[in-house]
Amino acid sequence: MLLQSFTAILLAVLPSAAAPGVVQTCSDVSTAISVAGVPDGVIYGRYCRSSVASAKPLQILVPGVTYTHAYFDLPGFDGRYSYSKYMNDHGYDTLAIDRLGIGRSTRPALGVAVNAYSNADAVHQVVSAVRAGQLGRSYQRVVLTGHSYGTFVSDLTAATYHDVDGVIGTGWFQQPSALGVVGLVSTLGPAALDPRFFGKILDPTYVTTRPGTRGFFYQADNADPAVIAADDALKDTASLSETTYLVETNTGLSTRIGVPTLRVVGALDRVICNPIACTQAGLEHAAPTLFPAGAEVYVQPGAGHDVALELNNTLGFARSLAWLEERF
Repeated sequence: MLLQSFTAILLAVLPSAAAPGVVQTCSDVSTAISVAGVPDGVIYGRYCRSSVASAKPLQILVPGVTYTHAYFDLPGFDGRYSYSKYMNDHGYDTLAIDRLGIGRSTRPALGVAVNAYSNADAVHQVVSAVRAGQLGRSYQRVVLTGHSYGTFVSDLTAATYHDVDGVIGTGWFQQPSALGVVGLVSTLGPAALDPRFFGKILDPTYVTTRPGTRGFFYQADNADPAVIAADDALKDTASLSETTYLVETNTGLSTRIGVPTLRVVGALDRVICNPIACTQAGLEHAAPTLFPAGAEVYVQPGAGHDVALELNNTLGFARSLAWLEERF
């Protein structure tokens, strides 16, 4: 593990320039889906690929509650907070999606249709479309890269459909702590009453973060206030049918994932590591029992929940890259 930690730190400080002659292009794509309660839905994705095809797996990026695909590609800041760009620069194509009920994807009129199972079904259909060649490029291997609840959805997709080759989970280990769930729920209020969604959402079971609470997801001394403000301006919704499921995740799900996984967790994540900070040794000790198909962990030092949007984000990026290189 010491060698892996050293590799991650070394990669983090090296320049992340794209290979000479390789040009990245991005486009908007839509995948038609049909899930319970949503017979004619669409999942939006931002597809970024290199000009030169490779055998590297495609990463499908799955955001958490109140987040869109922009979590993985925060606009501005010279790309400093773009996981997509980082991976593209290192030769990995990415498809950052908006989950069911958020962003440019279908938002059912009733939030009850947006839950863990419908989300996993929708992601499964996106994976199937990718494997069928929808993106115009053949991918023999697919890795789901989730953040927070997006990791849980990725785990559930892998455990239910067994259609992916690996899972990278950030802002998540096996489940949130009890205090983490309480803290998360305390940030939420009805989306219908928020100026950003006023008149667009009627169902009171759709929620979003209340003004001034976005900082809960960050470690203040490891974050740029301008990034937190930008994040707040881009906030989206969640369904209470999603968030209530957070308290039921200790069901042995992680033992059924069936493919290798990596967990990247901020040491001071208030959702996962609350009230006790996460440690590398502690998560490494717990991982083998929870993830029998194989799991590695990386605890991002000094980071909060939103590991990709904090000042030392490249440490987590680099560990994810190293894991991909080691595995694939």
